[in-house]
Amino acid sequence: MKIAFYMMGGYAKILRRCVDFLPGVEASAVCPNWQSYKEAELEPRLTDIGYLYANFNELFDQIDVSGFCERFSSINLYEVLLVDKAHFKNRTGDYQLRYICAVGQRLLEIFEKTRPDCLLLPIIETIDSMMAYRLAQCLGIQPIIYAHGRFSNLSFFSDSHYELLPPYLESLESSEADDIWAQAFIEDYRARPAPFNYRPALEGGDVYPDFQEKHGSLFRLLRNVWLKTGVEKHNRMIRLWISFQVRFQHLFLPVRNFLYGLKEKYYIRPRQIPEGSFDFFPLHFSPESSINVPAAFYIDQTRVVDRILLDRQGNDPLVVKEHPAMYGFRPSGFYRSLVHRPMVHFVHRKTPSFELIRKARTVYSVTGTACLEAFFLGIKWIQYGDNFLSDWIRRRQARAMDCSPEAFIRDVRRVSSDFVLYSPGRSLADDQILFAKSNVQKLSTHLLFHIKQGNRFRKPEQKEG
Repeated sequence: MKIAFYMMGGYAKILRRCVDFLPGVEASAVCPNWQSYKEAELEPRLTDIGYLYANFNELFDQIDVSGFCERFSSINLYEVLLVDKAHFKNRTGDYQLRYICAVGQRLLEIFEKTRPDCLLLPIIETIDSMMAYRLAQCLGIQPIIYAHGRFSNLSFFSDSHYELLPPYLESLESSEADDIWAQAFIEDYRARPAPFNYRPALEGGDVYPDFQEKHGSLFRLLRNVWLKTGVEKHNRMIRLWISFQVRFQHLFLPVRNFLYGLKEKYYIRPRQIPEGSFDFFPLHFSPESSINVPAAFYIDQTRVVDRILLDRQGNDPLVVKEHPAMYGFRPSGFYRSLVHRPMVHFVHRKTPSFELIRKARTVYSVTGTACLEAFFLGIKWIQYGDNFLSDWIRRRQARAMDCSPEAFIRDVRRVSSDFVLYSPGRSLADDQILFAKSNVQKLSTHLLFHIKQGNRFRKPEQKEG
């Protein structure tokens, strides 16, 4: 079996160590930037290391755009380009199309050389990773996407960019322990409702050494300047201004929060929670891969508000609350557009979201966790994008099966394990959990489990075809 790891940035530090627990597997690396390429070179057991930007400048100039578009007409390149958060959108449409065709051609060369059976994507949040996902599907390579259970420290692998529960779910036996755990979780959550705890709470144990960044800020700055003027000049993901903001966010964030507070007080003018019936839509973080990838039409969240106002029954207030991570980041025109819409009521940014969810008539979201919280609390919810919750509900309703929160939690546990996979650097404590050998072992073991179960599930379908 051949597995290709899509080693995006810091993910390479954790993914290259998976080969310790993948006996008999030929592992290769697809590296979309210099950082991951140099990290992958530290693992001699990788059978091949493909670097996206190798000879890319020449390929960009020479690529036959119309020829690539015709050959891969089954791939919607506009869908791929919409995954971009803010890195390529300021370039012309012709540049974006040429770039993504060159990326596709380079990935094609890598895949044709290594011929993997599976492609593991730790996340899809860039246009190159979305291109890799769609191209793998075209070439008959099984894509595998990491997904987190959101309500608990459970993770699973999905075949879909919607991060749906795997199709072999129904072929797995359920256990009494899963039923007991699900019942206890719902009873506890309804007794003490609160935001889900996303922080990993796994046992650490032995930790891989040397996982922390070895080079200082000045070295990384000079390296990025060198890359931008050379081999990665078309890599718009290298943004020196963004790197500067991230480096000094502890200085910028208080200023942004202060400025948003002034805007909220004197322009948005939030209201109290309505005493009567109301609907609730918590604004999403933007740009965010959980919208850009599965529900790109709703990147402009005013579209969500308009659809809610047009679709719903009645004329109750639509309560809107800003996302805490967006204070000071949205343009004033966004708030102007919403406050001028009838029945849209902003509430203060410090109003607890779970209090609004508990009191709302209906909770709306695109793919956010608010609908999952409402589902667990027995509150009506409507979700406009697809993810593992909406897909599970739809499939169960079509077969008149139990659609209770307890059944959902049980099914998530059946296909999950207690490991985590995220980009390192959040905090030392989180990194020690991420780079714990037990975590990497569980990740690798569950990856093999997912592949094995998926192959068993697909074989009957292949025979029938």
